[in-house]
Amino acid sequence: MKSVQETIQFGERLGQQLTGGDVLALTGDLGTGKTVLTRGIALGLGIPMDQVSSPTFTLIQEYPGAIPLIHVDLYRLERPSEMSTLGLEEYFTPNTIVLIEWAERFPQILPPDHIAICLEYGETEDIRLLNASGTGPRSIRVVANMQRNLSKPH
Repeated sequence: MKSVQETIQFGERLGQQLTGGDVLALTGDLGTGKTVLTRGIALGLGIPMDQVSSPTFTLIQEYPGAIPLIHVDLYRLERPSEMSTLGLEEYFTPNTIVLIEWAERFPQILPPDHIAICLEYGETEDIRLLNASGTGPRSIRVVANMQRNLSKPH
């Protein structure tokens, strides 16, 4: 992806593919576009993009919609014991979509079946590479469907 706009458009198309119960684990260095991608996903879910900000200090932000988006940021957490106070598992329901930034910090909290999305810098700082994979039957189907639909011209 060569621009913020391309990342948002990709996220929007991805968001249109998601359903309740989907969990997305976003990983990548600072500035690779995790929150930008989240804004696009929110847009695809019918949630105004300008409502989305990085929940670095609040840790969890809920965005209401037809399917609520739960946006989690684990950047500030340092110990697994801090995870227990979040109650994150309560959000893993068929009625929500959960998106976790900095998921690599605490992979043990992820459900076995989730969509792993890694963002990284490309050859130049303005290019981002995105790799998505599924970790179980449901997420593998979602990623395969996403790849089919995202490869179609829009």
